[in-house]
Amino acid sequence: MKIGVEINPFVNGYHRWGKERYKKLRAHGYEAMDYGMCDTNSIIYTLPEAESDAFLKEEKRLAEEAGIEISQVHGPWRWPAQDSTPEDRAERMEKMKKSIRACSVLGCKNWVVHPIMPCGVDEADQPELAQKTWDLNLEFMSELVKTAKEYDITICLENMPMLNYSLAKPTDVLRLVKALNDEHFKICLDTGHVNVFQEKLPIGDEVRAIGEELRVIHVHDNKVGWDLHLPPYYGTLNWKEFADALKDIGYHGVFSLEFMPPVRLPDGIFEKMSSLMADIAREVIK
Repeated sequence: MKIGVEINPFVNGYHRWGKERYKKLRAHGYEAMDYGMCDTNSIIYTLPEAESDAFLKEEKRLAEEAGIEISQVHGPWRWPAQDSTPEDRAERMEKMKKSIRACSVLGCKNWVVHPIMPCGVDEADQPELAQKTWDLNLEFMSELVKTAKEYDITICLENMPMLNYSLAKPTDVLRLVKALNDEHFKICLDTGHVNVFQEKLPIGDEVRAIGEELRVIHVHDNKVGWDLHLPPYYGTLNWKEFADALKDIGYHGVFSLEFMPPVRLPDGIFEKMSSLMADIAREVIK
């Protein structure tokens, strides 16, 4: 199983090494990366298509030269959510379709996205609002899958850390994936987002419930109730249980860490921490 890590192409500590940044990533023990396209104000969305494509093709070249697979791309995400009106959702759809196309330019097959939140994140105990959230997500994702099929990209819908949002838990996401029933629409399981729930959803049970619908993972730790994005073993998640469950369902994708060393660290300490993170990931899966 390859070890990967999230990379923001515009703001992260690895960019201090310029065009050698992905070679540094490889030297630290990584073989893959989760390429961030969350910021809709970045050049991926604002430049003319030809210029954006040129930038992405150079990123792809640098990654391939370093022996780094771009195993997944994270699509647009804004907080607070801006999904409440048809105009909001249309604008978000336009950005998401652009991101899926950009994912294909990078040569990546997995594109991660969050559910839309048209009624906010405190609607789980309000049946009418929860139903509206369901209906609009099913409609939205059905439309988005058309673009994914065009570029042969798999949309990976991610579980969320909002305690009172009706599509937060992995089993909620699984219901939507099964309802849409398309090979281009699967699941990204976020370990930290599972662990925020007060009832302590057993991570192994959640992985096994998803089973073959699991396409990619976001790996980080936290303490119950807080989405802290800590390295494994720094919080309360049961990592042996997680690793055993991945083995049980036959997961062979990338073990992708969703945290990185603080940008402000001096070079030497940044490198040591980056390498340590990869070592910790190997300890979980070995």
